[in-house]
Amino acid sequence: MTSMSVIVKVDLKANRDVNAGAEISLYDLFPYMERNKEFTLESGVERDKTKLKITVAKLGSVEIMANTSKKKGEKTNIVMISKTADLSKKVKAKEIIKKGDVLSVTVETV
Repeated sequence: MTSMSVIVKVDLKANRDVNAGAEISLYDLFPYMERNKEFTLESGVERDKTKLKITVAKLGSVEIMANTSKKKGEKTNIVMISKTADLSKKVKAKEIIKKGDVLSVTVETV
């Protein structure tokens, strides 16, 4: 079993209401400005080689492949680090999410 390493934690504001059990993508849950909120990487990622797990509070998680190569300390955002197709994957909400909720988003290597 490989150990997971957190590369970033960021808080993003939900753009819509989601009922528990409903499916929604990260692309649909967060508005443009939130998806593009910059954060600093705590470890490097390599395009098409680093597998990442994005976990959103109240929602769940999605596993993706890094879409960019960045070094530790570089700035990026959820959109730059992910392929559009990955951000469009539907995730079943674990809890009710209200528009305006600030959700903790954790990105870690898998």
